[in-house]
Amino acid sequence: MKNKLSKLLILILVLGTVFGSVSAFAYEAFDTYTYSIDGEPLKSPAAYQPADTVDSSEMGLTEKFGGLPLNSANDIVTDNDSNVYIADTNNDRIVVLNKYYSVVAVLSTYEDEYANEQTLSKPEGIYVTDPTKTSNRESYIYVCDTGNKRVVVFDREYNYVRTYEKPDSALLTEGAFIPSSIAVDIYGRIFIVSKSSSEGVIVMSSEGDFTGFIGAQKVTYSLIQMIWRRFQSKEQRDSQAANVSVSYNNITVDDYGFVYVTNNKIDKNQQYKAIKSKNADYSPVKKLNSAGDEIMKRNGFFDPGGEVAVNLLSTNGLGVSDIIDVAIGREESWSILDKSRSRIFTYDQNGNLLFAFGDMGDSLGNGENFVAITYHTVDDVTYILALDNAGTGFKITVYSPTDYCDTIMNALRNQNEHNYSASIVYWQDVLTKNNNFDLAYIGIGKALYNQGEYEEAMEMLASAYETEQYSKAFAEIRKDIIGTWLIPILVLIIALVVGFLKFLGWAKKKNKATSLKVGKKTYVEELIYVFHLWFHPFDAYWDLKHEKRGSVRAGLTIMGITILAFFYQSVGRGYIFNPRDAYSTIIVQILSIAVPVLLWCVGNWCLTTLFEGEGSFKDIFIATTYSLAPLPLLVIISTVLTNILTQSEGSIVTLLVTFGYIWVGILLFFGTLVTHDYPLGKNVLITICSIVAMAVIMFVAILFSSLVIKMVTFVVAIFTEIGNRV
Repeated sequence: MKNKLSKLLILILVLGTVFGSVSAFAYEAFDTYTYSIDGEPLKSPAAYQPADTVDSSEMGLTEKFGGLPLNSANDIVTDNDSNVYIADTNNDRIVVLNKYYSVVAVLSTYEDEYANEQTLSKPEGIYVTDPTKTSNRESYIYVCDTGNKRVVVFDREYNYVRTYEKPDSALLTEGAFIPSSIAVDIYGRIFIVSKSSSEGVIVMSSEGDFTGFIGAQKVTYSLIQMIWRRFQSKEQRDSQAANVSVSYNNITVDDYGFVYVTNNKIDKNQQYKAIKSKNADYSPVKKLNSAGDEIMKRNGFFDPGGEVAVNLLSTNGLGVSDIIDVAIGREESWSILDKSRSRIFTYDQNGNLLFAFGDMGDSLGNGENFVAITYHTVDDVTYILALDNAGTGFKITVYSPTDYCDTIMNALRNQNEHNYSASIVYWQDVLTKNNNFDLAYIGIGKALYNQGEYEEAMEMLASAYETEQYSKAFAEIRKDIIGTWLIPILVLIIALVVGFLKFLGWAKKKNKATSLKVGKKTYVEELIYVFHLWFHPFDAYWDLKHEKRGSVRAGLTIMGITILAFFYQSVGRGYIFNPRDAYSTIIVQILSIAVPVLLWCVGNWCLTTLFEGEGSFKDIFIATTYSLAPLPLLVIISTVLTNILTQSEGSIVTLLVTFGYIWVGILLFFGTLVTHDYPLGKNVLITICSIVAMAVIMFVAILFSSLVIKMVTFVVAIFTEIGNRV
């Protein structure tokens, strides 16, 4: 059920060619990408389909945008009638285009309710409600009149409706209401991103009443700041938090009223860490419910926040994505715009990357300076529009979907509608175009699971390393096995438990008989003594030292068994707990066990020699290795269980191994206490100091080895230079 061949391309997050392209003036091609497990970009198969183009000579730039070129435009949106709205910021206007990209209206001046002439000033954001998706079946144009610090509302006939000024609330300080981006949900609630507010998204009712803030960005502190804050008063800490926190830069809502916000001012190191950890606090894109809780599903291999092939230390790299816009697409998909790369990333509702395309440059298909994106549906075809602040002036790049994109969307549609048979057909079609598309394997696996084909589902899900759904299919198969073999399984479990208890009873009798034996103990008797030590550590460690019940050879054997147990854990874990079939060699396991044991023995011996410890190095080594005895048993049991348990039951495995480490720690502590005949308080201090000594020894060893390497390199360089000159 493990597909080891798929280890070569584990993470395929960007899936083939997804869109063809046509700008307002010329067809533009573009690249698409996939990613390997380490995030290195790989070119995906090309399958571009150019759409019709509009030659710039047929329609001049100034004619296209209302007799005046766009100037520092900031936003672009569409409505349900296929009209396009552009916030032409520095021209103080909103330009409205029809589905053929010809100007149908320009909003610049208007009369308010008092018949006073008003003019838009530096509008940066715009939002148009869909009457088919609102509770009152009405549609309005909401404009962020940024320069005038207000929101102006027009109807779809471009008539003035009302103005939203700064709400009267003590929570909104003077100057905190400078709308730059806006969205309205299906219930008429207004969500505003203010350029000067760091408390989060401003929420207002349809009547203009302020209802609060949601989704404030988490404040990031450096280590020095955290230490300094310990000495500050509450007022000083609150003031500092307000200074450090940052505001969002864009916003939109989906058909269910959930809010998507973007932020390109997050600490870059924190954003970089969030790529693999999928930490929502520092993701550049968040999905919020009405209460402001982050609810985005992050089930993909990486955080759904743009580029994953990032190297912050590289001087030539672009670093993490600079996300400046988000748009809602078909079948609950959504897209974000990476300004630093002019690249568009599209995800599904679970945070899986569907495809990404675009690049910087002035060649066909690339973006010179993308500033905003939106989806544009014309005659049942959904395009992506990218507003580009190109060197020759603003232009709109129109990307049209290919058959590959439509196939993915059809598969998602049938999957969302629980039409699993049809979704399988579409996902299989996707795999014929791109057999590295993990989401297709997952989609087929989920469909087969819902059809009761559990083994086939597990095979498909294993191809994409989807452990959660794989675990559910495995649980169904396990249920059938238990139902068929329940009695034999119970008999086997009871037999194993009874057999182990019988063995412990035999070991107890053997150890008691050995205690009366005079002379040297046999190798088997030395090994069996560990079972007495498990339950009677004080007596056992005393006899281990004074009665010679243990030996170095038995200690080495126990350490060897521990090494083998961890090696078995490395290679023997079930698929659910080791989906990528990762393992470590026996050499690594030897080093991971032997080095800490020897470091502890040396560090403890050095300290106890100075502080009146009664144990020799041999005594310390024997006590330490005997303390490891419970760990191999629990590690082996937990490893066996990984082949039986489901993902939701994985805490049992963790609990067993954790209990094993705690047990070893307790035995080691008591072993040190008895071996050196220390009082409890002194033993605690020596134990802590021994751990510090281990770190010091490692540091000195690493420092010494690095110096030796540098000396050898220096000597080799000298002889090489002499040889070259001679």
